[in-house]
Amino acid sequence: MHKLGVITTLLGLILSIVGLVVGFWEMLHGNDNAQYWLSLVPLGFVGLFVGVTLTQLYNKQEGRKPEQ
Repeated sequence: MHKLGVITTLLGLILSIVGLVVGFWEMLHGNDNAQYWLSLVPLGFVGLFVGVTLTQLYNKQEGRKPEQ
């Protein structure tokens, strides 16, 4: 699950960055596709949030004994 969290975090980050850059680029050039690209930003943020949560819940050292 930790690996899935890392992958989801990276995909969410990529979606957010690509959505912002391409969306604003399309908007500045007057294309109608800007709304589609900018709608990727919230999806990327949700992916980023889910990935970070998964990464924190299922860390690599899951089998260690809790400290007392």
